[in-house]
Amino acid sequence: MQITVNANDINHGMSLVTRALSARPTRNVYEGVFAQTVEGGVQLTCTDGIMTIRTIVNAVVAREGSALLPAKLLSELLRKLEGDIVIRVEESRATVSAQGSRTNMLCMDMSEFPDIQDVTGDNVTTLPQNKLRDAVNRIIFAASSDENRRILTGCLMETYPEEVRFVCLDGFRLAMQRVYVTHELPKGKDSMTSVIPSTVFGEIARMMPDSDNPATIVCSGTHMMTVFDQTRVYTPLIAGEYINYHQIVPTTWTTEVRVERNALIGAIERAALMAREGKNNLLRLRLEKDQLTISANAERGAATEQLSIDFAGSNLDISFNARYLMDVMRNIDTQDMSMRFNTNVSPCVICPVTGNQYTYLVLPVRTVD
Repeated sequence: MQITVNANDINHGMSLVTRALSARPTRNVYEGVFAQTVEGGVQLTCTDGIMTIRTIVNAVVAREGSALLPAKLLSELLRKLEGDIVIRVEESRATVSAQGSRTNMLCMDMSEFPDIQDVTGDNVTTLPQNKLRDAVNRIIFAASSDENRRILTGCLMETYPEEVRFVCLDGFRLAMQRVYVTHELPKGKDSMTSVIPSTVFGEIARMMPDSDNPATIVCSGTHMMTVFDQTRVYTPLIAGEYINYHQIVPTTWTTEVRVERNALIGAIERAALMAREGKNNLLRLRLEKDQLTISANAERGAATEQLSIDFAGSNLDISFNARYLMDVMRNIDTQDMSMRFNTNVSPCVICPVTGNQYTYLVLPVRTVD
């Protein structure tokens, strides 16, 4: 194999595929990047045995071929080179040359590198890359990290004819984002669902450019493939039935407040400084006519914040974990929001004042006065 590539192009490609590498690889073969010539370029692939990332980099191909190269060493070397880079592989040795620099390295045994096949299926979802990126970034915090409840470590993706919903929940909070795009579902299907590992979805979101070019997610019964530009990401899906979140989100409420997002974030951040000094990182909210009072108490002192609000319903005192509230607030992208309550032991639902592009739910903390 012999190729000539631009340093910027190959470094960008390596920065994408090496995201699949594990800090503690379970097999030597998972430490490599598989390079294979294709028409007009070179295809790079890395995997940790679960997530696989593959991308194509433009290249001049002088001699076709393939090789498994040490990914970390190659990546570090390429970052220090500029201009055109020539990569030549002969037998079990690779030579990387550029502007007077020449480095030889041993290739790895590629006989056990997994053969990754494209995923096919009728569960196909296409949406703009930036819409997918933003939706995933705004829900991923609510995915569980508890492997004993593996289904909740994933993100639920529901595809409907006119929208796609992304949902994460961990038993303490729920996050849902809607992206409005039209899809033609298979005959007889009202919706299509898949549960995608949140760690993989998070990596996909971090890789996504701020572009309205399409990203396509293809799910079979067991695997997922996400395609954007020249890049493909593969992963097994999480098996099992996701929690019916529709039954969790209240549809009626006795108290509703409307508040400006930035003002609320500032108040929560200040009160949270004292809350984290306490044992439970607890914020107390008092809701009453035209006013929201946020307070926190600790051995070192106390903090109180008051905000003007639009208020409807019954007065209420309710407590929340400060971090859970902040996680939600930081992922809201509207200037104003609605917070809806029933009792001091039932969940708070946070949504836009108009529209329904997002829904967040946070469980309160039971307290004894």
